[in-house]
Amino acid sequence: MRHLQARLLAALAAGLVASPTLADPPSPPSPSPIVQPLPPGAKVQPVALTRVGARLRDEQVVGSIRIDDFCVAPSDVAWGEVAPQFTGLQDIFAEELLRAGFKSDKDPSNLFADREGAASDLQVGAMVKDAHVSGCDGMFQQSATMTLDMEWQVYSTLRREVVARVETHEGAQRSRRMGQKIDKRWSVAQLAFAANVRALLGDATFRRVVTQGPEVDAGQPQSGGASLSPIILKSTRKAPVKIPDAVGSVVAVFVGDSLGSGVLVSADGHILTNHHVVGSGEVVRVRWSDGFETKGQVIRSDKRRDVALIKTDPHGRSPLPRQCAIPAAGTPVYAIGTPLDPGLQSTVTRGVVSAARIVGGFSFIQSDVAVTHGDSGGPLLNERGEVLGLTDWGLPVEEGSSLNFFIPIGDALDFLSLRPSS
Repeated sequence: MRHLQARLLAALAAGLVASPTLADPPSPPSPSPIVQPLPPGAKVQPVALTRVGARLRDEQVVGSIRIDDFCVAPSDVAWGEVAPQFTGLQDIFAEELLRAGFKSDKDPSNLFADREGAASDLQVGAMVKDAHVSGCDGMFQQSATMTLDMEWQVYSTLRREVVARVETHEGAQRSRRMGQKIDKRWSVAQLAFAANVRALLGDATFRRVVTQGPEVDAGQPQSGGASLSPIILKSTRKAPVKIPDAVGSVVAVFVGDSLGSGVLVSADGHILTNHHVVGSGEVVRVRWSDGFETKGQVIRSDKRRDVALIKTDPHGRSPLPRQCAIPAAGTPVYAIGTPLDPGLQSTVTRGVVSAARIVGGFSFIQSDVAVTHGDSGGPLLNERGEVLGLTDWGLPVEEGSSLNFFIPIGDALDFLSLRPSS
């Protein structure tokens, strides 16, 4: 038995894990999908593969391999023995994207996918729904065949929702006869995954989303709040503000069990935050840095730009001054918010501006300043206490770090049709 187990593992290493081409056994493999060229002049958004999961248990049997000399004695193969590693799949995904003319955030020629520095708005997740494996490790031939049923989801970080779902069913097969050499770069599972990536790239829904971007919801303002009547923001503070004093103008925003942050921008109680903080709520709970709470009314919101306006009674608190010019890279900045828990309200973090970015057609300030869930909608400030932007979203880099993106304050004002008082 130990001899058979050892031989099975060796066969998996040679045929299933490092020697692949796939099909749906016992039929011969179908031709690998061919990705049609993109339309001339298509504006392609960069795409990132961010997660791969499986509905299969590691011990679940997904096929068999025959390991005797004449390939007549089958042995079961479990999913955990053939499942590919995620890091390798990211490279395969990027390689297939670039080969087909799409853009990948792993393009080795540029850390941010194109010369404009557009980080990936579109995040792709893949789920392996089912798998089938067949193989032979005999005296005269070794072969491995695998098919994968996969569900793909495309998530827009700007819209905070899944914008496309695609299902694919592809496979690959590899075989060698005595004396032939095997290309050991990819396993059969990786080749099957690559075939499914090509099927995804050929799907009409995926191509539309990646080349045109997620569709804008009907009824949303189409440009800079042009359809809204202007609101004049009454300001009483224009002089520089020390960062410790700025904390008093930053609030925690509660909508049901959800937590976010906001910043006071007018003397009569207008608070800016994110659309994804308020959602569809009309009334929110606002808590100030001293613990005093007021109710707020959501009076404007723009889902595309992820900004919202709350009106409340500020009880004499002063708004923060604003700086609409996007700061240069290297400028010291501070973020204030309520990370993770209401008990951490008024947390201040420090960093620098990393770059100005264009993502999905919108401007963002990129910074290494630390923010996380609950900080959304809080202000990004310069050393003068002027509001530069609103905390919006981030991209994980490694455990404990991320690249964070902030909506420039000028954009937030424009999309909500807010005007400073003269």
